[in-house]
Amino acid sequence: MKAKKAAGLVHLWLGLTAGLVVFVSMFAAAVFAWEEELTDWYYHDQLYVKEVKAKPLPYQQIFDAAKAAAPGKKLYGSEMHNDVSRCYEFTTYMSCDSCSGITQWSAVVYWDRIYIDPYTASVNGVVDMRYNWIAISRSLHQNLLLRYEIGHYIVGYSTLAVIILALTGLILWWPKNKAAFKQRFSIKWNARWRRVNYDIHNVGGFYTWIVILFLAVTGLVWTFDWWTNGIYRMLGSEPDKVYTKHEEVKVNQPFNPAAADVVIAQFAQLRPNWTTVYISLPQEKDDSTSEFTAYLSFDANSGWDEMDQCYFHPVTGKVTAVTLQENKTTAAKWRNSNYAWHVGSIFGWPTKIIASFAALFLASLPVTGFIIWWGRKNKQGKKGGKAEKRERKKKREEIVY
Repeated sequence: MKAKKAAGLVHLWLGLTAGLVVFVSMFAAAVFAWEEELTDWYYHDQLYVKEVKAKPLPYQQIFDAAKAAAPGKKLYGSEMHNDVSRCYEFTTYMSCDSCSGITQWSAVVYWDRIYIDPYTASVNGVVDMRYNWIAISRSLHQNLLLRYEIGHYIVGYSTLAVIILALTGLILWWPKNKAAFKQRFSIKWNARWRRVNYDIHNVGGFYTWIVILFLAVTGLVWTFDWWTNGIYRMLGSEPDKVYTKHEEVKVNQPFNPAAADVVIAQFAQLRPNWTTVYISLPQEKDDSTSEFTAYLSFDANSGWDEMDQCYFHPVTGKVTAVTLQENKTTAAKWRNSNYAWHVGSIFGWPTKIIASFAALFLASLPVTGFIIWWGRKNKQGKKGGKAEKRERKKKREEIVY
């Protein structure tokens, strides 16, 4: 009973402290879990070409078209899909660490996504990602629409609170006898609304407990290095040895976009079952151009988010280093897969539904928990009378919460 009392106090005050952040962040997470499907639906005309032709144009032409669509802006990356009807996607991005303001918009100068028809090099659409409602749902989840260096710590510490709340909640759920044990697995829908609210919080919390804990554990990776490093060590790797290192290649020549055609052709041979190729475009700096990185995602249904990481010469497209999925450390495989596990996309719709429902239910827990606390607080302030007698009678008829 002492343990339950202590757990109850921790559960109450942590819930009241972090409840609003959890509600906002997790409600947004339930939406963002469907990012791919929502984007495909809402921006369908921008994502897909009007007519599929025999062969795409050289990457150089498509790259030039994207650059012309974003005058004065630097192209940050490009993505190609193994779908002949999909446009090539280019991203521009520039942050501003020295800019004043606390919202996320004050930290970004520009951020666009440009869709280019690979058969005509025409611009299919330009989306300002700063005001893309789907991207905003992600930012609301990750950093509450504040500057990342501020908001992600608020969400991170609230996520730590969720882990403690899950553990103390299990202690509070644990029945004290066999009679109470039977009542811990079902919601008494025909009871008074306060009892139904309590059961939703208590019983529902038990059934979603392991998923909520999993969402919290995978979410902390984006806030605390000590958490990530601890998992690396649990998986058998020191943090500085998770990923293989190589000597970076730099040349005194500008980036040659034609090199990307070499990359795409090599990838198609490497992984016939590839799904996307993302190229992190090299940035020219100090009269030199660094090698560029390409990430090849493919689907092998292994339970990991499969991806090869390759480095290429910025002029010739020659491979300078490569890390294949099968050669990665377990820690690297986990870190590369953590996002897919966190949002539930790892096994497609079934796991997305689970993750989205769990996030939505987690968002509701601060609300149902507050109602329980408020109801008990008001009860304690009442002094006798008919209402109290009726309450005692009802308490004898059902388990007291």
